[in-house]
Amino acid sequence: MEIKTFSEQYRNALRSIYLESRKSTFTWLETSTYQLLDFDQDTEEERIHVALEGDDVLGFISVWEPDNFIHHLYVSERASRIGVGTQLLETAKNLSDKPLTLKCMSKNDMALKFYASKGFVIASQGSDDYCDYYVMTNR
Repeated sequence: MEIKTFSEQYRNALRSIYLESRKSTFTWLETSTYQLLDFDQDTEEERIHVALEGDDVLGFISVWEPDNFIHHLYVSERASRIGVGTQLLETAKNLSDKPLTLKCMSKNDMALKFYASKGFVIASQGSDDYCDYYVMTNR
C-alpha cells in the first residue's frame, strides 16, 4: 500500500468511497440527500492524501491545514481493517508539527475506538444540527 497526494485521477473513486461510507456508517442520520459531488464541496481547499494498492483506491484523509484539523478520513468497505486508516492517519501526523484535531460523532463508536487506539483523546464535546460530537486531539 502507498499513500499519494491527491490528483484528479482519483476524484471519482474518492467521491464513491465518501458517499458509500457515509451512507453505511451514519445510520442515525438522514442520508438520502447525500450525493457524489458532496466530496468536491466538503474537501475544497483541503490537503488530501489517498491510499492506493496498485491502481485501486482504498481511502483518503483530508486536512484543513490552517487549523491542523482532520476533516475527513474514509476507507472503502472492501479495505476496512487492513491498516488503511492507520497509514492515512500516520501520514497526516508526519506532515504536521502541531497536534491534530478532529470532530467525531458521539454515536460513531467504531471511529471513536479507532482514534482512541491511535492516541487521540476527547478534548471537548458539542452539538450541532445533526448530532452530538466530540472534539478529539492527539496532544
